[in-house]
Amino acid sequence: MLSFPFNTPWWRKFLARLGPFAGPVLAAVLALFLLATPAQAAGGGVRVLDSRAEADFPDGISFTLTAEGEAEIVEVRLFYRTLDDGVWSYAYSSFSAGRHVTASFRLSIGGANYLPPGAVLEYYYVIRDAQGNVHQTSPTVIEYTDDRFQWEWVQAGPLLLLYHDLRRSRVEAVAREAEDRLAYIFSLLQIETSRPIKGVIYNRHAEADDAFPRQSRTTDELQVFSGFAFPAAEGFIGIGFQTGIIVHEAAHLLLDQAVGPNAFPLPSWLDEGFASYMEPGATPYSGKSLSSRGLPSRAM
Repeated sequence: MLSFPFNTPWWRKFLARLGPFAGPVLAAVLALFLLATPAQAAGGGVRVLDSRAEADFPDGISFTLTAEGEAEIVEVRLFYRTLDDGVWSYAYSSFSAGRHVTASFRLSIGGANYLPPGAVLEYYYVIRDAQGNVHQTSPTVIEYTDDRFQWEWVQAGPLLLLYHDLRRSRVEAVAREAEDRLAYIFSLLQIETSRPIKGVIYNRHAEADDAFPRQSRTTDELQVFSGFAFPAAEGFIGIGFQTGIIVHEAAHLLLDQAVGPNAFPLPSWLDEGFASYMEPGATPYSGKSLSSRGLPSRAM
């Protein structure tokens, strides 16, 4: 009988008992392991020949992938998410299986899939062939832009403002006013550093109709709203390149940053009230004036 020290590893005891049969047994076990392990990490010789993504405002984003493989390609899946969202969604493409395939996808924008202009989408593909091999492409990003206009930009502190067809001198003057007001909000909220935020500014309601999220028909027709902030996307869209609208929408985003991701959702009256009060020239409402100025609390 073989004896071993107490702390000898189990595999050494096992090999010692096998004696001259240790080599053949290990070779057989290794062969079985390799046969049982799926070969999907190598991708089965799949090559991506072309990959394109194009924003088609306001309808959606089109994706096209062309690939070839040593074996017949039978499945292509598109995985996508916004950068602010940790949850991946996916879609399948219908195509004729073969060694050379082109798969197309159409991501509609609207309703539950609404994306504001300026939002960034991350995506990648998973390709499977008839032998079970799987190839995954590297993630890449596309910005969902309103391509009807030639956009320019100006910086105001942490805020990147996109605009079109305006005099640069006016834009820079408004940006300086907004930057001063944002500095005051930083001090008030005790924010030391801010994550970059983006604002897309339209010149009139008619331009923004397709960019705004859908509200009720009456709300849309009456043009009740002049801007929308999207804290999760770190951006906003607004109408009119004016200090008031820029500061108002940016205040929503900065307040969200100040309370942090683990806080309870802020009540609408507080969120909207803070943004309104941060506008240049704003004065506190008294109980008397509240009944005749601005939206009633129940409508916020």
